[in-house]
Amino acid sequence: MVSIKLVIAYVSALACAGLCPAQDAVPRDSGIAGPTAIASNAEASYCFDRVRGNNPERLPPAYLVLKLHVKVSYRNPGTRPLILPLQRERTIYTGLTPGEMKVFKPRFSLLQPAFKEMKHLPDDVSPDSPVDPKNDVFTVIPAGGEMTPPLSEEVTLPVTRKSPFKESPDLRGDRVYVKLRFVQRKISTALMTDLSDRWARFGVPWTGTLMTNLIAVDVPAKPKDPSPCKDDQKPAHKVVGLGDEK
Repeated sequence: MVSIKLVIAYVSALACAGLCPAQDAVPRDSGIAGPTAIASNAEASYCFDRVRGNNPERLPPAYLVLKLHVKVSYRNPGTRPLILPLQRERTIYTGLTPGEMKVFKPRFSLLQPAFKEMKHLPDDVSPDSPVDPKNDVFTVIPAGGEMTPPLSEEVTLPVTRKSPFKESPDLRGDRVYVKLRFVQRKISTALMTDLSDRWARFGVPWTGTLMTNLIAVDVPAKPKDPSPCKDDQKPAHKVVGLGDEK
C-alpha cells in the first residue's frame, strides 16, 4: 500500500525551510502579507520509462518511475485580495530526509519555461482590470480565500534508473520527500506601482517566491503491475490522509 503524507506548514518562513530566497514583493510599506502554497492533494502512480535514443536495440532496459500528481492551493491569509501573475518557474526539491533535500533536475530541464520581467501589460490584459476580460496572465485570490482553480503539477522521479554518468538511488521501499518552489513572474517596479493604483479596487498586486509544504511518498518495495509510461498515465494511488504515518 502506498501512502502519501502532506506535512502542512502554515507559516511562510517555516514552509521555505531556508530553501527559498527572500520574496519579491508588493510595494514597500504596504503591510500586505503574501500568500502561502499548500500541496492540498497528491496522487502517485508507477510506470516503466525508457531512455530516448535512435537505436532501440542498444538502449538500456526500461526503468521504473514515480509519477506524482499534485494539486497546489495558493492561500491568502490577509485582509485584502491579492493579484498574482500566473506564469511561474518551478524548482523541484527531493530527498530521503526532510533536512537533506536537493534540487532535482529532470530530463529536458532546459525546456522549462523562463519568463522575463514584465514591464508592460500583455495585449490581452486590460489596464482597467486584471481579470476582465478573462486571461491567463493574472488571477485574484480573495482575502482569506484560495486561488481557483488550484495549480495542477506533475513530477516524474526515477525509482530504479541507472546510467553510465549518474546512478540515482533505488527508491523502492523508501520514503521520498518532495517540495515544489514557485517563482511567480517578476513585475517591474514601475509597472507594479502603476497597477497598484489602477487596480486598487480589485486588490494588491503581488509577485514573489513560494515554497510548498513537504510531500512524503512511501514507495512500495514492489509496485503493483506497473505498465509502460504514457503521457496520460492516470494516478493509481490516492492520498491516505493528512498526517498519516508510514
